[in-house]
Amino acid sequence: MNTVIDLLTNLQIQDIVDIALLSAVIYWLLLLIKGTRTIPILLGLSVLLVAYALATFLHLEAISWVMENLFSSAVLILVVLFQTDIRNALAQVGISTLFRELTPSAQVDLIEEVAESAYTLARRRIGGTIVLEHETGLRTFMERGKPIDAETTVDLMISIFHTASPLHDGAVIIDRNGRIAAARCILPLSMNPHVSPLLGTRHRSGIGLSEETDAVVVIVSEESGGVALAYKGILHTDLEVNQLKNRISHILLGEEQDNAGKDPETQPETA
Repeated sequence: MNTVIDLLTNLQIQDIVDIALLSAVIYWLLLLIKGTRTIPILLGLSVLLVAYALATFLHLEAISWVMENLFSSAVLILVVLFQTDIRNALAQVGISTLFRELTPSAQVDLIEEVAESAYTLARRRIGGTIVLEHETGLRTFMERGKPIDAETTVDLMISIFHTASPLHDGAVIIDRNGRIAAARCILPLSMNPHVSPLLGTRHRSGIGLSEETDAVVVIVSEESGGVALAYKGILHTDLEVNQLKNRISHILLGEEQDNAGKDPETQPETA
């Protein structure tokens, strides 16, 4: 008790600021890893730490030696395991959602164009992948495709994804200014073993990009005519048009479109 009183008595303003900043950093990190694959990895590392503590307590020399050599390279191991999460965290520091700089009417118009494009493609059984840039920059993926820099319209989107078009393979990326920045973009395939084996390359690449960035990926299946949305490694399938609009609005703007109706719960496929 006296020790606690002494600590409180000797507490200075620098200590309070230090504790507050550390708490804020820890809270921010927890928000970043919430709902990601980082949690199971951290749990696995915790199990290894407990095993190391037990081995040391029980004087199990062989296991202790293996654990000590393993943890001596802990920094390198953590960088390899969390390279994607570290890159995304650094990319988000100090970045604001430029999508919000569009006027409210332009925001609604863009979401309407994307949704109408997706469901027009779906009705015609034309596959397509439409990527909406959020806070994490997608310049690397844009450079892999064909630069366009054009206004986002349904007619242009249909022309790009038409099977006779040389640009129909790959994804279309819409930048933060609401313009089609590039087409025929190659996206990274998800290597998550929990992704359904029934999903094709188009869906796997959409999930893959959503795992590495905070982009919103709208995917149209040419086989089923279904429309799905991938965000942060989660694939929401069989979306109706109002559900799609509401999900995009909620992610990019933090709100639902008033004219889109209520977005009922859908069954997501966890990737």
